[in-house]
Amino acid sequence: MTNNIEKKLTSTEIIIDEIANTILSGELKPGDKLLTEREFAEKYHVTRSCVREAIRSLSLIGMIEIRPGGGSYVADAQKEIPENTVLWMYHQNLHEYGNIYSVRKLVESEVYLECYDCLTDEVRNFIVAERDKLLNLDTENITPEEMENLLASIDLTIGNYCGNNILCKLLQTVIALRREASINILSLNSSRVSAVYYRCKILTAMLQDDRKIVKDSIKGFFKNSIKELNLKN
Repeated sequence: MTNNIEKKLTSTEIIIDEIANTILSGELKPGDKLLTEREFAEKYHVTRSCVREAIRSLSLIGMIEIRPGGGSYVADAQKEIPENTVLWMYHQNLHEYGNIYSVRKLVESEVYLECYDCLTDEVRNFIVAERDKLLNLDTENITPEEMENLLASIDLTIGNYCGNNILCKLLQTVIALRREASINILSLNSSRVSAVYYRCKILTAMLQDDRKIVKDSIKGFFKNSIKELNLKN
């Protein structure tokens, strides 16, 4: 794994974001056919390989259904992907962690931002409680599995609070996809300390009246995540 994942995926992330936004906004409905690779490439002035990576990434989390020889379609938002199927897809694409990383960045960022946009006193109280729990965490005496379970629990609750059922379902899939890699990274105490620091930074930002601070804290979190992955590998 190199330090250039984000640079290599810049164009791919743009396509992922564009396609995902048209689906999440309701512009594209379940069953709608997407543009062809060539049409996407011409529309966004990128290579077809970038488009192909983006479509495969979105298919990994169940947002898009690829029909061999028939094109790509918006998947049924109500159709659940069994966890064993998700993990199988993950293992089939271990050499393409960049795809999973870019989709994770998209989904988790949107979940936290949408939650921020509809904050209630209940959500604020949850954020304060979870931040305090993390700040008091003994990172030396918690297993990587326990740490990932704690972080996943926070993410899933934020997902439930965000009010977007599609994003919440996608988040569940992303958490299953990321689990093995996250546990591997969290095997280092320094990584657990970093995870606490950056997650608390996001939670603290969500309590402030500035959306840009939230976006910047999320960006910092993912920048550190890819750094931790590179150090581990």
